[in-house]
Amino acid sequence: ERGFPSIKEEDWRFTSLVPFLDVDYGFTPSEISDSQLAEAISGHIPPSLDVYLVVLVNGSIHHGLSRLPPAEMVAIRPLKDIAQTDFFKEHLSYFDHTGGTTMNALNAALFTDGFYFEIKKGAEVDKPIEIVHVYSSERNVFLQPRHLLIVENHARAEIIETSIVLKNNGNTLFVNSVLELLIKENARLTHYHLQSNDPSERWLHYIHATQQRSSRYDNFTFTLPGADLVRNNLEVRLNGTATETHLYGLYLVGEHQLIDNHTSIEHRFPNCQSNEIYKGVLMDNGKAVFNGKVFVDPEAQQTNAFQQNNNLLLSEKAQIYAKPQLEIFADDVKCSHGCTIGQFDPDSLFYLRSRGISEEAARKMLVEAFMFDVTNKIENPRVQQYVQGLIYDK
Repeated sequence: ERGFPSIKEEDWRFTSLVPFLDVDYGFTPSEISDSQLAEAISGHIPPSLDVYLVVLVNGSIHHGLSRLPPAEMVAIRPLKDIAQTDFFKEHLSYFDHTGGTTMNALNAALFTDGFYFEIKKGAEVDKPIEIVHVYSSERNVFLQPRHLLIVENHARAEIIETSIVLKNNGNTLFVNSVLELLIKENARLTHYHLQSNDPSERWLHYIHATQQRSSRYDNFTFTLPGADLVRNNLEVRLNGTATETHLYGLYLVGEHQLIDNHTSIEHRFPNCQSNEIYKGVLMDNGKAVFNGKVFVDPEAQQTNAFQQNNNLLLSEKAQIYAKPQLEIFADDVKCSHGCTIGQFDPDSLFYLRSRGISEEAARKMLVEAFMFDVTNKIENPRVQQYVQGLIYDK
């Protein structure tokens, strides 16, 4: 009834979907042979990264290529097994401050499968779980995967999400995915979302996380040059006292790429903390959007909320639209937000070049220093090395 979002809506003002709906999409992906899958997976994960592995092919779990965690730690099932239950319907959330409601509803109407993860009570998963989403695009296809992840009381886990697309040249893939997260009392989840995709791919990601008392959620979103469109809607609801939330984002924009990050953190209870740092590096004709919102409800006294967005423009044609926001309805809080947009400091560049460093190497050093505040927050050294390798390759 509502149709696709339009630029008349405030949250889509700088992101028009019209240019990305320029082909006839089907809804059924093509099949992928096991040999194609094995080849794609083998070159995707470096041997130095020791992880459990969950392979999803067009939204469905592939047990043959997966290396699943022990069953006493993690329960993994296809979402279609529980899609008709009241339990699942309780987690169909439409609460939204990021402007993703319409696409979330489209996903709820059309999704066919995905994963259901449960990190069991008290489990401390001993190494990261990498979820590799493999999609096939032998024809123009519009996919709607949906996932549900629950971290039970006192559990600990690290999740890494990546994607691989197997396609013919010229075909277009449009993925509109939804992930519902529930982080229960005294649980901790560290979530890495690595977005390194190719042209003729369009990605809309919607993540809705609910935290219960004394829980912690760390989200790292790294978006690298390539895909035509990446829109991330990240919604976090702090639904208990003494919760802690950390959102870190890094987006590198090149060519004619459009990257849009919309985040929202809602403080609903007292004595909670949130910290958000997003940084962007824009090249060529790249365009980026950052819209970060922090809501502090009247009951959320003694809230500590920090938000920062910094952008570095490496091209005269690059564009950034930044809109940090605070809405505070409590009076005993400590909240701050800010935004910077700038280019290379010529003095810093001259300082490096005067010491025999080439201009190209000097620029790379300054960009790496600019990104350091985000990558340095990764506590797992192997994951940090893996992420930095992806960034340096780009």
